[in-house]
Amino acid sequence: MEWEVYEYRVKGISAEIEAGKLKSVESYVDSGFSARVIVGGRVGFASSFSREKAIEMAEKIARISEDFMEDFPSEKYEKVGGIYDRKVEKIDSEFLKDEYESILSAVNRAKISSASISHEIREIRILNSYGLECEEKSTSSALIVETVYNGGSAYEICESRKAKLEIEEAVKRAEELAVESSKAEKIESGIYDVLLEPIAVHQLLFYSLYPSFSAENIEKGRSTVRIGDELGKVSITDDPTIEGGLMSCSFDDEGVNTAPTPLVEEGVVRRYYTDWKHSKKYGITGNGFRMEETSFPAPLPSNVIIEAGDECDDDGCLRIHTLIGSHTANPISGDFSLECMNASFEDKPVKGAMIYGNIFDVMKKLEGESGERRQVENTITKSLRFRALRVI
Repeated sequence: MEWEVYEYRVKGISAEIEAGKLKSVESYVDSGFSARVIVGGRVGFASSFSREKAIEMAEKIARISEDFMEDFPSEKYEKVGGIYDRKVEKIDSEFLKDEYESILSAVNRAKISSASISHEIREIRILNSYGLECEEKSTSSALIVETVYNGGSAYEICESRKAKLEIEEAVKRAEELAVESSKAEKIESGIYDVLLEPIAVHQLLFYSLYPSFSAENIEKGRSTVRIGDELGKVSITDDPTIEGGLMSCSFDDEGVNTAPTPLVEEGVVRRYYTDWKHSKKYGITGNGFRMEETSFPAPLPSNVIIEAGDECDDDGCLRIHTLIGSHTANPISGDFSLECMNASFEDKPVKGAMIYGNIFDVMKKLEGESGERRQVENTITKSLRFRALRVI
């Protein structure tokens, strides 16, 4: 019998704000064990608050499982920097109250509809019967804020590995967009050049494109992307080793050493991202991650860097800050139909517009990038300009 134990401990503190008032401040701690056991090539998985119980249940499941694995990894890893800030350890309710005051003082015209702030410390340790032993601590901080003004609304996000968040900048941007959207008018349906700002880029690509590079999805026929396909004027790299990256880590959730993986180079698909199981066929990339601490690891992206080459402007573009309904995109076909939020055309705010298309066709219409590069969740990108998209 071979075994693997994934031990985790998450400690955090968060605050919720509604209608401009501090609703709650809560601290939380969660810990436990997830185990995988291989018996005769069959793999079983279980989670528990007890290590011994997790292994025992996983072994029982393995004996009747229809899921198969050969072994577990046993390689050494190199430390990634910038993912832990000791200052997060000292954050308490008074710190969050100060952040709340910073949120309120940052608005002049709009009102804070809602906001959430969180600071978290995550510790993981992975052991297996092949001699692997690795552990890592990381921190994360995040702010999501929504503002309203005379019927207009907008939201912004701010994320960091550090304790300090750029609260004032995020709130002021949300206020600016809410004020603009209060004057929004409809535009005629037609074909428009479109500039997606970083949040909108992430929302579109995360649901419609990234799943296509999963080795598991390739294996199960849930992706039409193949090595050598042309995807337009873009380079896409999955890189969990970026110092301070929001999704950076020294090893994945199976203990595999992380490294940059070029998924698309100058428009040509080069690789897929893999977990340990699928690395046997598609090569090791160190992308075996868990959606939750108690879930089975699977191929998932880390920091995804989007590079579109040429610098461009936004002249004549429908400029879009965020999208609504991005989770409804079809990850297999790539089809999407999304509502634009906080959009503008020729410096005039727009409401009610929707963009339609297929992500594989849209990527071939990518013309370039502009503005500052920014990380939104796991996407690192500038604003991207696309030509001739359908808007109604």
